[in-house]
Amino acid sequence: MSQSEYGLVLSGGGAKGAFEMGVWKALRECNYPLGAVIGTSVGALNAAMIAQNNYDIAMEFWSNITISHVLNLNKTMTNNYVEHWSKESFEIFRTGFLHVLFSDGLDISPLRENLTRLVSEDAIRNSPIRFGLVTVDITSLKPRQLMIEDIPHGQLIDYLLASAALPIFQKQEIDGKTYLDGCFFDNVPIGFMAEQNFNNIISVEFPALGLRKSVRAKNIEITTVSNSQLLGGTLDFNSKTIEQSIQLGYLDGMRTFGALVGKHYYLDLNRNNAILEKFKAKLGTPLSDQSKQAKLLALLDIHEVPDENDIPAALENLLKKTSFRNRPLVLSLLEITGKSLGVPRLENYSIDFFFQALLKQLNILLGENLSLLENPKILKEFFLPAANNFKRFSFISFYLLFISIRGDLSSEKMRPFLCKFTPDISLSMITLLYLHETLKK
Repeated sequence: MSQSEYGLVLSGGGAKGAFEMGVWKALRECNYPLGAVIGTSVGALNAAMIAQNNYDIAMEFWSNITISHVLNLNKTMTNNYVEHWSKESFEIFRTGFLHVLFSDGLDISPLRENLTRLVSEDAIRNSPIRFGLVTVDITSLKPRQLMIEDIPHGQLIDYLLASAALPIFQKQEIDGKTYLDGCFFDNVPIGFMAEQNFNNIISVEFPALGLRKSVRAKNIEITTVSNSQLLGGTLDFNSKTIEQSIQLGYLDGMRTFGALVGKHYYLDLNRNNAILEKFKAKLGTPLSDQSKQAKLLALLDIHEVPDENDIPAALENLLKKTSFRNRPLVLSLLEITGKSLGVPRLENYSIDFFFQALLKQLNILLGENLSLLENPKILKEFFLPAANNFKRFSFISFYLLFISIRGDLSSEKMRPFLCKFTPDISLSMITLLYLHETLKK
């Protein structure tokens, strides 16, 4: 094993395992050399596909997966429903369903068929990426942590299913022993990977059923990739959910590995950043339009002619009142504005394209909401005392009223309206003012 190689650990979680495929895509793009991959439950299934290093097959499987590729819900249950349960009361139906579920277990023969088709045991045994899995032998009540060389030839598929054998599934038996999902011993087998003498470990983790063993190994460096938003349920094999999970894994992976930056969005600073440089140069300088300049100073609560440091300092102070405090000012302004406008999150944005996405979303919202200015009740409510609840108003409502008020009004006259702005709204307004200034010809 080369010291430059990484050990990849994949946790269990059913359909959430699609997230791990996205992380693998990020690892490939960032050229991380893998020396071993160990998984529990669905993590073991993904680990097998990664070890055989056939990316296209793995992505084809996850991109097309449905519940019928994993479970056979149609034979016993459908027959019983047609022949018996449909003719009885709901209580009898419920009792019969639960009896089949918990006595016989769910039939996962479709999963076995798909693994047999997709996974090449010979390719995994000959792979430079070592493979391992975790399961539990409930016959002897002992956990089994197995590397590929510990698994008898011809039984890899059996042990993959043993690693993913949840109690609701049909019993998984190998050589007279019954096995249970490895999550009941260690759902995130970092310690097992450390035993394979890897000092650099990448662990892919998300909330899921299972236990987690403490890691006692010393002198190891662990990079954790976690989901930044909720994934679907354990058996949620909806195609849109799977697609989103793969994309989220890819983006969270790319950000964890330093290829992308951002707190909420995923921004690439290494390509197409001409607008960013112009925006940085403009930010903090006086706006050319005096009306907009007056509104800017009112938003920042600056009452005198500012010097060159006043506007940047006021922006930094306002940023401290948001969830983006202690983060870079320029990128934070862009991300806050993106959130205010509802710019789609799960995309890999070059920074200049993100500027375009801001303007595109702003134009869409303006086109959909211009009629707000024709509603006198809305206008009146915005200028009522600050005690009113304004959470029900969208950002675009504030923006339309902000750009429509006269710039020659004094700060005192603007205050009844501006005091209703949250720090995020104020910073978004300012960002859009400077963006328009940056793009002015």
